[in-house]
Amino acid sequence: MFKRDEFLLKMHVEELDSLLFRGETLEMGLPRVFGGQVLGQALNAAVRTVGPDRTPHSLHSYFLRPGDLTRPIIYEVDPIRNGRSFSTRRVVAKQKGEAIFNASISFQIAEDGLSHQFDFPENVQHYSELPNDFDRAKEVGNLMGISEEKFRSYYLIFGTDILEMRTPGLETSIIPGEFSPTFGFWFKFNDAIGKNATTHQTLLAFISDKALMSTALRPHPVNFRTHKIIGASLDHAMWFHEEIDVTQWIYYHIDSPRSAGSRGFNRGSFYTEDGRLIASTAQEGLIRVVGENN
Repeated sequence: MFKRDEFLLKMHVEELDSLLFRGETLEMGLPRVFGGQVLGQALNAAVRTVGPDRTPHSLHSYFLRPGDLTRPIIYEVDPIRNGRSFSTRRVVAKQKGEAIFNASISFQIAEDGLSHQFDFPENVQHYSELPNDFDRAKEVGNLMGISEEKFRSYYLIFGTDILEMRTPGLETSIIPGEFSPTFGFWFKFNDAIGKNATTHQTLLAFISDKALMSTALRPHPVNFRTHKIIGASLDHAMWFHEEIDVTQWIYYHIDSPRSAGSRGFNRGSFYTEDGRLIASTAQEGLIRVVGENN
């Protein structure tokens, strides 16, 4: 399992040269690099090439190849434009000389303007009424038909001093059934990550890839544990609406309006405990059901 310092060190990329960065991979119990790690590291690299008066407001990206856990990731940043109000950066992530991911990220100076938002979702169980997901390893492992240790291997990061998650209806993400294509969970990172805005943006990008694609499976009697499914994130977009503080409880509300053509379309909204919509996401994922697991 990770310790906080190791995790934060690996989420922050190392500067090799002007506009060139390197990131180390995290082993998270997956056969390939977790997409949220690449998102976070790419954003971290781009932020370090703009002035302190500009913050990211949107990110649009494509996952091109699976990331190799045994190799570092090189991030090349192209400073496409620096305007009076906006700056744009293109980031290409590479392994073995091949692109595995690319992103366009836009930054803006602080401005006042019109403001409105969707309300916090209705009937969401409060985090104070829920146990830590990791503490439910034995219960949930039994539902999945696997050992407590095997379940914990799926959640390497969530049982450390880094991150706490509390999920209403966690069992519905494990037992296949015809559920509503909506999902959500509460989370917060440890206070010790500090106050650096770049760190908070990086970590929000990291967690934004969690549970998006699987929400598209909820209306169907299949999931990744009961069936052989070829699944992969195809693209990912984020919009940052205001200042981020991931050391406070945040609710990530996800819905899946449509699946078709072996692709699932998913949207996400990040809400603070007092109901402010601070960021949004959208993603399309590949979902090919090729058979049942034995």
